[in-house]
Amino acid sequence: MMYAKYVKDPVHGYIGLTDVEKNIIDTFPVQRLRGIKQLSVTNIAYPGGDHSRFSHALGTMHLAGKIVESLKPEESISNDDWQLVRLGGLLHDIGHGPFSHSYEAILAPHRGLTHEDMGAKVIRKSSLSDKIRSQGFDPNELAELVFGNPKRNKYLKQIITSQFDADKMDFLLRDSYFTGVEYGQIDVHRLIQAMEVIDGDITIDKKALSALETFMIARYEMFLNVYYHHSVRAAEIMLRKAMNHARELLELTTFDDVEDFLKLDDAYVVSGLRELDPSEHEKNSRKEAKIAKETFRKLNERNLIKPAYERELHIKDEYIAKLLSDESVRTQKESEIAEKAEIKPGNVTVDVPTLASMPYYPREIDPVEIPIFEVTVEGGRNQVSLSESSQLVNVLKGYVDLLRVYTSQEHRKKIRHVSEEVFKELPFSAQLSM
Repeated sequence: MMYAKYVKDPVHGYIGLTDVEKNIIDTFPVQRLRGIKQLSVTNIAYPGGDHSRFSHALGTMHLAGKIVESLKPEESISNDDWQLVRLGGLLHDIGHGPFSHSYEAILAPHRGLTHEDMGAKVIRKSSLSDKIRSQGFDPNELAELVFGNPKRNKYLKQIITSQFDADKMDFLLRDSYFTGVEYGQIDVHRLIQAMEVIDGDITIDKKALSALETFMIARYEMFLNVYYHHSVRAAEIMLRKAMNHARELLELTTFDDVEDFLKLDDAYVVSGLRELDPSEHEKNSRKEAKIAKETFRKLNERNLIKPAYERELHIKDEYIAKLLSDESVRTQKESEIAEKAEIKPGNVTVDVPTLASMPYYPREIDPVEIPIFEVTVEGGRNQVSLSESSQLVNVLKGYVDLLRVYTSQEHRKKIRHVSEEVFKELPFSAQLSM
């Protein structure tokens, strides 16, 4: 495993690059990630949080390689597989659009595509495909490893995409470092050292239970304090609104092929929104341009919408689950609140964390699904229940979501009172807190 060069990373120190990786990194699809913020507009609340998808990609590649190296003495992992997994870590976010998940929340409803779908397309159908092939690897196999269901050694995929993968480990450390908060500090080295493959799946030694619990707490705390911070979400809502109204004008979701998609990055959106001239458009398009431009202007001046109402929601109720996942239900509630408050519906946003719109979402992880094992007296491996081994996990299983209603400063008081009336009829289980 010879490295051709090293790059200095503030989180992991020196990260080695092989010739294969260097050649793939020096392509436009990968370099484009420098122009996409990892945390979208989180820097509106945490000024240091403006790191890129590119640095996260390098960090994920680095940790993916470390996991393979830790597993290698016990598993027959070839050097080619080591390289393939590292490439998977490098390219796992290659399909992200401008401002990451803010864009995905627009792409998904209008094109039915996620960043994973686009990632597979970029690997298979862009100029990157030829470069991967020229380095001796199959783009289809690589795309299958990262975004599909590989036919062999599924634990190799779990290194990149699972309940405790290299991606999640790097983003917790990296996002914590750049935002300046302490919540994401986890012991990745202990977690990696405690990994073993049992019955084809990566499992964690029970002896590292405290490191695993810290990992889960870090996800939860980063969600509450960074990713779902009220100002961050206000900025996200405004950015999404601006992009949505300018969607056709800026051709954000009307790309014909992968190469057109790859032209989209943060700078493309920012310059497009700033240069929008409503007078150049007719009627409906002019109205859309006005809303987009005015919303983006307010965002640039940090004139944010405000949370008028906040409520903890217990996730086990069927009605609440629908409210969290069904946009049409939230839109109906927005209209109801606006009508009762006698203001325009566009001035009310019911915000709940959904996977498409969140950088990272604690409920992606079901604690019960994280496999752990304990070593028997005879030296064997027995898989055990995580929930029975950790009281903390049982608490996290009762995780609550947050519902917020946002509006402009002038309507804040009125919307709070109306929201209290509208949501007072939520089922009793929605009113429980931890």
